[in-house]
Amino acid sequence: MRRATGRDGNPLRRPLDRSRARLGWVLLLLAVLAVALPTAVAAALYRSDRHAADEQAAHRHRITATTLTGAPAGGAWVPSTGEWPVLARWQYPAGQVRTAAVPVEAGTARGAPVTVWVDDSGDPAAPPRSTADITTGAVLAGLAVLTCTGLVCGTVRTVGRRRIEIRTAAAWEREWEQVEPRWSGRSRSS
Repeated sequence: MRRATGRDGNPLRRPLDRSRARLGWVLLLLAVLAVALPTAVAAALYRSDRHAADEQAAHRHRITATTLTGAPAGGAWVPSTGEWPVLARWQYPAGQVRTAAVPVEAGTARGAPVTVWVDDSGDPAAPPRSTADITTGAVLAGLAVLTCTGLVCGTVRTVGRRRIEIRTAAAWEREWEQVEPRWSGRSRSS
């Protein structure tokens, strides 16, 4: 382990070699984090959203309502969802009549039965989140964290290697200034 980290006392190992070894260990640690962190974030988000959806599903109810108006069959202008808001009537909780605008498919006739999601008080509500939506959100969050950790790893590697290379070039230059006069036969003063 001491050799791998550059702390083995080898007299031939230069300080820059030790820096390269330390950078390698930092990059290995960041790579482990780049895998573990997104997985942990995705799992935590999935559990949290699944719990929230289960709580929400306990207070959302799917009932049948009757439309009081019809929806246009389509034409030149159709909402992006493909659904039109129309008035509908339902009874929920038991015996309490409610009327509100609910989205229905284009072409739904007046008096047609439609499915409506309501909360405990009978007011219209969005349906509970599906497992597919929750999973997609968790996977996208994990991928976002993976991308960020990948960028951090790449930046650390690039900056670290660049700094080491600059120091290496400077060290070679200093050593060459000492060796070149002896090698070429020229003196420093010429």
